[in-house]
Amino acid sequence: MRINPKLGLVALAAALLLATVVSTASARNLSVSNQQVRVTWRSLEFASSLVTIRCPVTLEGSFHSRTIAKNAGSLIGAVTRVAIKNESCTNGTARVVNLPWHITYEGFNGVLPNITGINLLLNRFRFRLTVPGFCTEGEYGTATDNITGVATREAGGAITGLEPVEGRNTATLVASREFCPATGRLRGRGEVMLLGTTTRITVTLI
Repeated sequence: MRINPKLGLVALAAALLLATVVSTASARNLSVSNQQVRVTWRSLEFASSLVTIRCPVTLEGSFHSRTIAKNAGSLIGAVTRVAIKNESCTNGTARVVNLPWHITYEGFNGVLPNITGINLLLNRFRFRLTVPGFCTEGEYGTATDNITGVATREAGGAITGLEPVEGRNTATLVASREFCPATGRLRGRGEVMLLGTTTRITVTLI
């Protein structure tokens, strides 16, 4: 039996397309274009019922590998430097108590292969806030505090920003010298770049 050449080409193209879709959909890992990363907030908020403090904040750190397995809870990196521009803060000041802070992979948003966001968990953090008049060195960050941030991803893979997820953005008071808010919610969208440049980090499926 003779096979129509046009039908044969259509069948071949369909098979190749199906193989590509299956391969992408079953991709187990994410590939990061660069391991060194910097996230900059023009204004990162600590919002509570008593006061809202806003500061320019920069986090710097790295991923342990350029390949990240899509396993929720996996330790994938660390924050090794935090710069807070206290002279530009409003309603208070802040400083970091400990480093490094741990970064774990928590999942993704969207449907494979079209990932629209990557959820990252920040834990083991500790910082102090001072609000003139009523809060002196309120220390925040308990062992169970976990801040989840979603890294927004464009269709081409570029990460355009990082923002704490509402409902998973609470820091809890550990100790203070005076009356300080019991909790505060971190809010604000930061820009994600390759450390030391204005180049965007990209994430692809492999």
